Amino acid sequence: MARTFFKKVIVAVNGRLSSIHASMYAIMMARTYNLSLKFVYVVDTATIKYLTMNKLLVTDEKNDFEEKLVADGKHYLEYVQQLAASKGVKAETELRNGGVFTEIIKVAEEYESDLILLGGREKGVHGSTFKKNVLSKDENEVLVNASCPVMIVQKPDIESVFKIF
Repeated sequence: MARTFFKKVIVAVNGRLSSIHASMYAIMMARTYNLSLKFVYVVDTATIKYLTMNKLLVTDEKNDFEEKLVADGKHYLEYVQQLAASKGVKAETELRNGGVFTEIIKVAEEYESDLILLGGREKGVHGSTFKKNVLSKDENEVLVNASCPVMIVQKPDIESVFKIF
């Protein structure tokens, strides 16, 4: 078996197709190299709090919005966990509340992760073949502040590779 520098990998899941693709990539890595895998979804309560404080959301809307984000997070985490199980890979999931990049970094430190996987914007997304801002603000903050390596997964054909893996 090939030796790897990585033993524990976390994947930030946010519902974008690119994060699902990063999850598929992580599953294939975990199966190939016998890695521990954890998927993390962060409900961005920091932004919700900011919007509420600035009267852009009223309390009722805030609660409904947060509940919807929690339900979405649970749905996406269940989906990627099922993807992992379909390939014989055991994976942990964690739903967190707070600022996106700070929570991802906290999970990476608590889990003693050797690698963080993020989904990048893929060619052809948003109708353009030119890549401008590949990373969101939160993804860029993870890249800059993480204490372990961060891998950006940009592989639009991953679904076909994953099916036959």
